[in-house]
Amino acid sequence: MGGTLQAVSDEDVTVAVPVCLFWLHPLVASEFQRLLPQSQFTLENIRIEPDLVNRISALVKREVSLHVVDTDHRKINTQALVAGILACNPAARLIVVAEQFTESAAIGLLRLGCKGLLSYAEIPERLARALNEVNRGGFWVPRALLSRFVDSTVSSNTPLMPTGGTGKLTPREREIFEDLLENLSNKDIAKKRQISGRTAKFHVSNVLAKYGVKRRADLLLLSLQERESRPVH
Repeated sequence: MGGTLQAVSDEDVTVAVPVCLFWLHPLVASEFQRLLPQSQFTLENIRIEPDLVNRISALVKREVSLHVVDTDHRKINTQALVAGILACNPAARLIVVAEQFTESAAIGLLRLGCKGLLSYAEIPERLARALNEVNRGGFWVPRALLSRFVDSTVSSNTPLMPTGGTGKLTPREREIFEDLLENLSNKDIAKKRQISGRTAKFHVSNVLAKYGVKRRADLLLLSLQERESRPVH
């Protein structure tokens, strides 16, 4: 009996995404090893030691996009480590894991360029989802922390600049994008642009989709991170 050969396209082949974990607690390292789906991710473990920041340039690989930092503010300078990783690999998509995040610590990490904040309690159920979301270019930040971050940014009148992808927007979508940077609601956008609420919602959804984010707060965060990453002339 003969079998038939079935062609396999490139789309059918799943390439595992490399993840570099900088771990402080052995339990975190073992949990990542246990929980990460091997078909989706490959894991490299690097232990956080006192002199790690000084050696970071030799450890960060530019071909690895996903980096996870295990943190404890009592033992390490997390912001220095995060800044060091991003300096070596500006394209890195970085998630910080911790027992909990204070509002000030979370805002500091987000302003540095972190894409995700994940608590230890969330790791068992949400680790793979968080990594996939950040790998696709999105954010994984608890809604309450993200809302406070956006409120603090808007209330401080921090100027938000259009991100580099505005060229892919239609003229109407660029207008909606500017409205989103002002944190306007769909109702306010509809009134300002003299369109229906349904049309405003349609354009907002298109803008978010083109930037690969699901929430308008994520778009504000993306714009702020890009503004702060630009060199000062």
